[in-house]
Amino acid sequence: MAGFVVTVTQRTRAGVSGPLVLWAMAMAVVLVVGVVAPSSGDVLSGLAVSALLGAYLGAKRRTGTVLIAPVVSWLFAALPLVVASMVHSGFFKGFFLGVLYVTVGWIGVAFSEILVVGFVALAVRVLSGGRRDRPVVYIAPDDRQGRR
Repeated sequence: MAGFVVTVTQRTRAGVSGPLVLWAMAMAVVLVVGVVAPSSGDVLSGLAVSALLGAYLGAKRRTGTVLIAPVVSWLFAALPLVVASMVHSGFFKGFFLGVLYVTVGWIGVAFSEILVVGFVALAVRVLSGGRRDRPVVYIAPDDRQGRR
């Protein structure tokens, strides 16, 4: 009777919900400051914070999180962005501008976040080396255990 192979691996290293929430809060601050007092420093700080998250995700081998990151960022920034727009442009005009920023503008923001975070995460993952998995363990039908 032939044996079968059981692969024992650990695919991920750690949870990323804490750093993802911190990044989303930082991006909410960057976006609100960008609405209230626009400058080129806002764009650079947003790129830097996104690159840091990408490096963390790549080091932890959690590059799939890149696709959910803009949604988490939107959850944290939607209401403050509308309020900041209302403070900056007046109640009614600011409300409609804020809703426009949150809906239509978020397409560009989410696309750029996916690009920056994803590129950095994949680059760090590639540069960090190959897989560091445990060796393959095979178990024979007669319950003998060996290593290959």
